[in-house]
Amino acid sequence: MEPQMMSTSAWAALSFALAGACFLAGYRLGDDNRGAQCEQLIQSQERQRAQEAAAALAKAQEAAFVAAQSLTAQRAAASQRLKEARREINRLAAGRECLSGALRVRISDAAAGATDNLPEGPGAAARAAAEPASDPGHGIASTDADVAAWALDVASAYDECRARIDAIRQWDQVTHGR
Repeated sequence: MEPQMMSTSAWAALSFALAGACFLAGYRLGDDNRGAQCEQLIQSQERQRAQEAAAALAKAQEAAFVAAQSLTAQRAAASQRLKEARREINRLAAGRECLSGALRVRISDAAAGATDNLPEGPGAAARAAAEPASDPGHGIASTDADVAAWALDVASAYDECRARIDAIRQWDQVTHGR
């Protein structure tokens, strides 16, 4: 048997079909490449975001460490000042009566009522009613040393609060730029 020859039109049709198949195969491979490129881009962006988040966390941790060191240094300095002031009070106080018991009770009552007009902070718990001092005023009067020690306690509490606020401000400046 003699092999049959294909007509030109059959060859053309077969060539066209093969070219179409090759074109589709190439287009499909191109889609696969674009899909792989897209996946690589997504992974690259995720790595970038993870690196940025890690850098921001490291920056916040470093800022917290520096703020804590600053707070510790401020506390130590305040403690030293307080010790020196207490030594001076003990040296200079004469022990004379400075506030009578009744006057001390009156000051405590006035101070307890001073907070009644303050606005509530956001999310603050209900404030308990201020109670007057338990000392009816019939006791030993406060001496100049007692009043000076009280003033030092108030100053110490203020310094502690200020140091904490400074530490928070310092951390917020580094982490949020505010």
